[in-house]
Order: sequence, then C-alpha cells, then structure tokens
Amino acid sequence: MNSEMKRKVPSVDQCYKLLKQYRVPDHIIQHSEIVCKVAVLLADELNKQGENLSIPEIEAAALLHDITKMEGIETRKDHAKTGKRLLAELGFKRIGEIMAEHIKLKEGRSPRPISEEEIINYSDKRVMHTRVVTLEERFADLQKRYGAKSLDKNALERIRALEYETYELENRIFSKLNFPPEELSNLMIARE
Repeated sequence: MNSEMKRKVPSVDQCYKLLKQYRVPDHIIQHSEIVCKVAVLLADELNKQGENLSIPEIEAAALLHDITKMEGIETRKDHAKTGKRLLAELGFKRIGEIMAEHIKLKEGRSPRPISEEEIINYSDKRVMHTRVVTLEERFADLQKRYGAKSLDKNALERIRALEYETYELENRIFSKLNFPPEELSNLMIARE
C-alpha cells in the first residue's frame, strides 16, 4: 500500500457523515467533539514548540475514536480494535491506527517525538462525557464505573496501571508546553 493511501484523511464533514451513517449517539458525538478540541489545542501548542503533529489526522481520529463504541457495548468487543478495522476498510488506515490507541497505548513506543496516538489517548482521558477534567477526576470515575463493578478482579489494577501511564504521558506533553495541565480547561474556554 502506498503512503498516500495510508495517509488518506477524511474531512471534518466526512467524519460527521460517518458518525451519522454508523448511528453514533449524540452524547458520544458531543464527547468526541470535546476530545477533538482538546487534541487540536494541544497539537497546535506542541507544534509551536517544534513538534510536527498532523492536525487533520488528529481532528479525524478524535472525531471518530468512538465510532464503534455502541457496537462494543452490545458485543463486548474492544471498540478501539473494531474501530481500527472499520476505518481501514473505509480506506482511512492511518486514522484507524491513531484511534486504535485511544484506550491504551502500544508498549515499546519511542518517547520522542510525541505522536498523534499519544495526543488522542491523552485528550480522551481528559474528557469525561463532555467536560474537561483532571486525570484524578477521570480515573476516579473510571474506577467507580469499571473497576468496582467489574467481575474481572484485575480490572482495578489495569485502571491504576493506565492511570500511572497517563500521568507519565501528561508529564511528557506538558514538559514541552508553556502552561500546566490544570490550565487546559481555561485555555479551552479562552479559545471558544
């Protein structure tokens, strides 16, 4: 597959058409829109500091990161994997690769440069429903919703490990920025 095909990126309008076509509920679309705003803000600021993040890829991956979430809830399949497969079938292989890591980043990733996958992963962790929150708030909610109620005894341990990894990612991202993570909400408001 040539690199042009691998790098095919749907426009924002195409993303919304896909969300409608795959019957993504409004509340998930609203969540994805906020994740997109956070991700684009971070990518813009990181690019000003010398990173080379693709804003169109980040926009598309953020808007489409939960495209198969409802299917995942119904079938108990990993919606990151089913979403990646769907986007590849639609000809958006790179977008599928990015969104496939929105729940958990692949092991062994190089710490430099910061990737589109990491921006989508982190941005999704900072948005609870449609609000930008701290990692502490987000992970407390995840532990309550998925850890405490789970029949899987290791769920809480996995959530705690993910929380640790996400704090490490936050430190990497914000070490390059001129504002702390706590200012993200205020910057979001200022940009609107």
